[in-house]
Amino acid sequence: MTKTMNPKIESYSSNRPWEVTHRHSRGVSYGGIFETCLTSPSNPDGTIIGKGDLYAQTVRCYEIILETMQTAGYTPADLVRCDVWLLDTTQYEIAARAHRDMVPETIRPVLSFIGCANFWHPDILVEVSVRAFR
Repeated sequence: MTKTMNPKIESYSSNRPWEVTHRHSRGVSYGGIFETCLTSPSNPDGTIIGKGDLYAQTVRCYEIILETMQTAGYTPADLVRCDVWLLDTTQYEIAARAHRDMVPETIRPVLSFIGCANFWHPDILVEVSVRAFR
């Protein structure tokens, strides 16, 4: 956790190289809200996992997000919104299955599948962002 210039905002890192390079946080919490930026399916060294495997990439995005949420003191039960950004929205059911496998059955956050033209790395098929509240 890192305190920001505003003492009411705390930021959290997943220690990916671009967080330092581009000066951003994986997630922030403020006023009971926790939210993440778009999260890539990557390892801590920045390598992308699951080339060509939408399910594996979606799961990896959620793993990173849930780990960061835990660091911030939030749980999956606190999720209120999940946005899944896809290169190919016709494959949304694969990403939906990964979402269902990563989010407990009793949790029903709003869920959006959003199409985009590309991501910053050619092997990325999906990125995920969330918002939580407690």
